[in-house]
Amino acid sequence: MDTLAQSVREAAGRLATIIEQICGGCGNACCHQGTMMGSADLRRLYKGMHLDAALRARVTTGLRTRGRELREELAALEQVAEVLQRTVTAEQRPELGVLGERLEEWRDFCDHLDTFDPLDLDSLSYLLRFSAIRSNALRLLRGFPGAVEAVAARTSPAACFRADGRRLSAPRCLFHVADGCLAGVWKPAKCANFFCAGEPNVLAEVAREMPFDDFVQANFVPLSPDQVLRHVELELRLGREFVDPKVIIAPNTALRQALLAALREHFLAVEVKQDAGPFMWSTGEAEIKLGALPPNVAYVIEAESVDGGALYELAVALDRLRVAGTPPAFYLLAKTLSGPTFMPHPMWTDRLMSQPLGFLDLIAVEVAG
Repeated sequence: MDTLAQSVREAAGRLATIIEQICGGCGNACCHQGTMMGSADLRRLYKGMHLDAALRARVTTGLRTRGRELREELAALEQVAEVLQRTVTAEQRPELGVLGERLEEWRDFCDHLDTFDPLDLDSLSYLLRFSAIRSNALRLLRGFPGAVEAVAARTSPAACFRADGRRLSAPRCLFHVADGCLAGVWKPAKCANFFCAGEPNVLAEVAREMPFDDFVQANFVPLSPDQVLRHVELELRLGREFVDPKVIIAPNTALRQALLAALREHFLAVEVKQDAGPFMWSTGEAEIKLGALPPNVAYVIEAESVDGGALYELAVALDRLRVAGTPPAFYLLAKTLSGPTFMPHPMWTDRLMSQPLGFLDLIAVEVAG
């Protein structure tokens, strides 16, 4: 078996075990602070569901489960609205009517979760509306004295309303179910790059159990050359806004040639740079060079090697460009992932909560035999 691919699997398994043991000890504060899925994140999940039928089934089933939970919350809201119908003053009736409209939007959203097509991007994008639907309904509810407390008192254990004084707690992420994130490795950027530094401290435990280079490897995914090419071709077929930068370690000659051919079919120009040494751009250098890249131009660098520190620098730059809405069509092809790194990246050493490799497509090519 390919040595790097095996190391990647082992490191990813250790990281998953640590997170599973620690995460949730704080009461799932991260996943219970609203939904982090944005438009760009949803496009990434959409790609994942095209590539993985099991993921598609999990998302579909999980969101239907979430729909049933949201219906229980809606039932509590409707019970309180019914009581308010009998008790509010004439001056409050217009606001109560608007609340009824917002609850109808909530019901429509639950209906959508029962029937949506995960491979219809418009149908999937509708899911992003729920944060506003919930916020608008609860904002109106707070205008009626005692209504918040009444809703919390009527909420079943399966629903996620919780009273905290006169407020209701933040909602659980729409994509979070009892056994974890429905999106898996296709989770939103903020979630993928974030390691809790609360108590118990996930990041501290990861750093205690794993050397820096092992953590870097844990963020890679092993794929065959055919799987890599399928991933790249899917992005190109879906459109420029679906193209994400990639770091590909140990591509064979056939994959390199096929990758370049696919890019040349879809971009006005493909710039290829041969680097005889290791890839060593700083964050600032990467941000300037890649930020200036026209959207219709792909940039490919073929290097001898890259290490974890250089990947951190690159990932920070690419994350900034992602946030700015200008992710480049950039492909780093390196023969080897070098290590051990002479000095771990400062973001790792300083235990910063953001560890920026989680949302970068890091691929270790695995050739059968």
